[in-house]
Amino acid sequence: RYEAVKTLHQSLRDCDMAMLRAIAEMHGLELSSNRQEEAVAQLAEELLQPDEMTLTLESLSSAEREALEALIAQGGKIKAPLFLREHGELRAFGPGRLEREKPWLEPASATEGLWYRGLIYKAFDEVEDYQGEFFYIPLDFLPLLPQAKSPPPLAVKPVPPPSIIRQGDLTFLEDVCTFLSYLQREEVKPLRGGYLPRPTIEQLNERFIVKEDLAEIVHERGTQRLAFLHHLCRQLRLVRIKGGLLKPNSAEARAWLKSSPTDQIAALQAAWRDDPQWNELWHVPSLRCEDTGWRNDPLATRQRILKHLSQCPPGQWLSLASFIQTVKENDPDFQRPDGDYSSWYIRETDTGRYLSGFESWDQVEGALIVYFIAQPLHWLSVTSLGYENEADELPSSFLITPWGAAFLGLSHPEQEEWSPPPIEIGPDFTILVPAESLYYRFQVERFAESTEEARLYRVTPDSLARLLREGIKVETVLGFLKQAAAGRLPANVAHTLRRWGQKFGQISLRPVVLLQAKDELIWQELRTLPQIRPYLQEIVSPTAAIVTEKDWPRLVEELRKLGYLPRVEGLHSR
Repeated sequence: RYEAVKTLHQSLRDCDMAMLRAIAEMHGLELSSNRQEEAVAQLAEELLQPDEMTLTLESLSSAEREALEALIAQGGKIKAPLFLREHGELRAFGPGRLEREKPWLEPASATEGLWYRGLIYKAFDEVEDYQGEFFYIPLDFLPLLPQAKSPPPLAVKPVPPPSIIRQGDLTFLEDVCTFLSYLQREEVKPLRGGYLPRPTIEQLNERFIVKEDLAEIVHERGTQRLAFLHHLCRQLRLVRIKGGLLKPNSAEARAWLKSSPTDQIAALQAAWRDDPQWNELWHVPSLRCEDTGWRNDPLATRQRILKHLSQCPPGQWLSLASFIQTVKENDPDFQRPDGDYSSWYIRETDTGRYLSGFESWDQVEGALIVYFIAQPLHWLSVTSLGYENEADELPSSFLITPWGAAFLGLSHPEQEEWSPPPIEIGPDFTILVPAESLYYRFQVERFAESTEEARLYRVTPDSLARLLREGIKVETVLGFLKQAAAGRLPANVAHTLRRWGQKFGQISLRPVVLLQAKDELIWQELRTLPQIRPYLQEIVSPTAAIVTEKDWPRLVEELRKLGYLPRVEGLHSR
């Protein structure tokens, strides 16, 4: 059963007589009755006197006053683990021991000082993602206490622009397009769990603008950034499994590719923000989490981090260490609402030692904040990163970009109509695609080869044939090129593509199997057998016919059942 915050009278009724006498002694009062109900009524009346409250507040130590102000700032109610960690323990005493040892005479902490003065009490409650003990100030005490001070703004230290900057830009969008284009052309059969095969990871990494160290492949997921990119594409339904292969999801992928860069990055940002599955804690490189039954809530954690970032000024370089320290001071339990720092099994990657207790906050929570700033938020164009030296693995500062300010609700850019910049087609069959024109690029990669120069392609007979084999007509390709190039299609290119299209399919090659009988008598016998006739695709002589390559093993089996012992040449017999 969970209880709300109570009045002073209700709170005192939960105390035994030993505790009531302790509170009375702290206030210099003598209880007139040993009956609990009467003692409660007397104490409640005395403690609610404004003059008595003034004297009580004057008697507080600086630590006790700080603890009380912290509780007032939280509206008079705070999670017990957080309060105890910040303001000291509350020792457990039974009634007999309490009266013998009189701990209120020498309280062990600011918490005990407030407790034995009867200023704070404990109750169980469930609020948002926390269920457990709270400390609270009785409802009728609050009007007698000083007003809560307005919380100071998030005090993150500004710093000068760093010497080395990694801009938060839109290269992630281009690499998503590369990913979709690759899946359109290649046959990628995902591994168990939906992971990508190693050759696919290597080939994609070679094509991406941002390349990663393949020595840092995380289990079967691939590199950190590719695993994240693949996951978001699944979240946005840009890809799907079709016939056992991973392919672009036509409608969703086309809609995303055709949208403006602002809308593209916003869609990816929102997919990540609202995703309960991507667990950042399990991706921090310096940590190794052991699945022993404990669970964290990545969605709630992400929302808390974004809330703190939304209090930072955009467009200004800020100290990353200062941001981490500010979160530690103001919201240390951002991913552990129950204040439990002992039951999560997390090891340090380098040393293998367990990171337990609040003393490991910097190694766990601090490292997680760095991961947020330097990886997903940077990949999604929310942060630019600053480094002091080229060899530095971790940034020392960060800046919230214009895309980040819009994502965090710090700005509201005007909606403008957008159309992709046109492609440029050269008479040498090259096609230059602007970085923003992802849909054009996706289509061009279906019938053109990439060159060593970024975003530059060349149409060749082989690359065009790749698309024609899908049943697409040359006129469809020419219509797309003319539209995407704003009408500027060189005449020689159009003429040559038509000529290549006319020649496509005039000659065909296909792997087949030749079924040949020794003489016409045997051949006539075979042709009349219902078990054999369906396999004969094309008669090429009085004693031979073509059989499709995929059918020959079943044909051999049928012939054997009929008593024939065929000689199989150049094929692997069963």
